[in-house]
Amino acid sequence: MTLTLLWQEYRAAHPDGYGYTWFCEHFAAFERRTSATFRNRHAAGAVMQTDYAGQTVPVIDPATGAIYPAQVFVAVLGASNLTFAFASSSQKLPDWIEGQVRALAFFGGVTERSCATT
Repeated sequence: MTLTLLWQEYRAAHPDGYGYTWFCEHFAAFERRTSATFRNRHAAGAVMQTDYAGQTVPVIDPATGAIYPAQVFVAVLGASNLTFAFASSSQKLPDWIEGQVRALAFFGGVTERSCATT
């Protein structure tokens, strides 16, 4: 999203609104007053967020020396950001369930809800 596109959308909704220069000045003042980061606040024990990380990691079989790509399952508690990671052979349902079970065992219990982002 560019500032020009944002202004064009604004003008489409408000045809008699600010011109581009005045809009840019007001937008810059708004940016100085606010933070562009999003803070998702959770109560302790409220949520566990789970997903697979983007890249695979190499795992070496100690018996054979063979190298396999592993998927990285990640679970994070929303309030504390306590993180659990688990390398699995795939993102198929049995591996997904195993990741969930291991994460809950690691955290020592269940949260009020779980948010899967896949």
